[in-house]
Amino acid sequence: MHVSRRPFNRIILAVALRNLLGHLPRTLLTVGAIAVGLASLIFLWSFNEGLHQNMLGNFQKAIIGSLQIHHEGFFQHPELSGHIQDPQQVEKALKEIGVEHYSRRLDAFGLVASDETTEGVMLIGMDPRTEPQVTELDKRIGIGRFLQPDDRYALILGATTANNLRVKLGGQVIIIGYDRYGAMLAESFTLIGIITSGEMGLDRGMAITSLETLQEMVDMQGKVTTFAVNVPEQRIPSLTSELQKRLGGEALEIMPWYVMFPVMKEWVTLHNGFLYLFIGVVLFIVLAGELNTLLLSMLERTREFGVFMAIGTSRQEIAALLMMESFFIGLLGILGGLVLGFVIVALTGVTGIDLSILLGSTSRFYVDPLVYPQLNLDQLGITVSAILLASMVSGLYPAWRASLLQPAEAIRNG
Repeated sequence: MHVSRRPFNRIILAVALRNLLGHLPRTLLTVGAIAVGLASLIFLWSFNEGLHQNMLGNFQKAIIGSLQIHHEGFFQHPELSGHIQDPQQVEKALKEIGVEHYSRRLDAFGLVASDETTEGVMLIGMDPRTEPQVTELDKRIGIGRFLQPDDRYALILGATTANNLRVKLGGQVIIIGYDRYGAMLAESFTLIGIITSGEMGLDRGMAITSLETLQEMVDMQGKVTTFAVNVPEQRIPSLTSELQKRLGGEALEIMPWYVMFPVMKEWVTLHNGFLYLFIGVVLFIVLAGELNTLLLSMLERTREFGVFMAIGTSRQEIAALLMMESFFIGLLGILGGLVLGFVIVALTGVTGIDLSILLGSTSRFYVDPLVYPQLNLDQLGITVSAILLASMVSGLYPAWRASLLQPAEAIRNG
């Protein structure tokens, strides 16, 4: 019997499959370990993606939107003198590039005073007609209601601010601030809504009224300091670039949420880093487990390899035989892991995972109690490729050892 000198011929393939099926329990154990490892990674990546989408979506919908447009330098130094000079030009640019959901705002600083005490706040004038298209602030009102277009000198406070001021729904508070010329002013407002979301940044430090009311109060009729925009996450980079081209000569800053609050994006990057470490642990387990299986198989079949060499099988073909077995084990493990992982993600994607059982209230961190895992194909591709590579690498050493065998010695000692 003579084996043709081609590393990947039918006889080599048949021998590889015969060995895997001949030691079926050992093969299934190794395949099962790879499958469970891959399924675990698929679930963790999907849970991680669902958690991030949940948190970042809530963060943007709370009050900041996907991106904001201000006069240059306004975000770092918010002063009324830094209002947008030509808001009509900004609106025109947004409409021309197909942005439907945006809202105008006027931001200023002031003091909120009650009969008991005072507290410094950021005054935000919002357009009640368009703000619900950009954020879900109206859904964060636990007591009272959101602004209506015909509201005059109505105010919304966070629960912590309202408690500190000891003011209740329907109560009167005084807003003390400065107009555009620096003159001090004071106006009486009626508390119509209290934010009870528990989210950081909402329950304290802000006082929200209608855009027209604040414009009248600070003598800035028709003026705005901010455009808040809501677009899908994947469109933010291209939209930012397009707006910068169209509004480049207007002394404006176009700031996506991750530029305004980089700590949120850094937290996501750090969290993903821990998962990459976990991938490394799983890859090590896959590498060690499959290496052990293949090395044991090689040592048990020393006589067989010696006979193959004696009848003309090349060393490259012997190495290819073990590499093929390594490939099949990795491929079967990946297929099993994909099926198991998809089933787990599909089930938890419908039922959700309740974090409140373990963490209590998560609203402070903009996370809903129920997290729905979401599969990310880019992360899946990286994970599958890494496991397949680890599986192939595990076959290199046994294949190299087998290719160095001497036929006579292998037959005698096998």
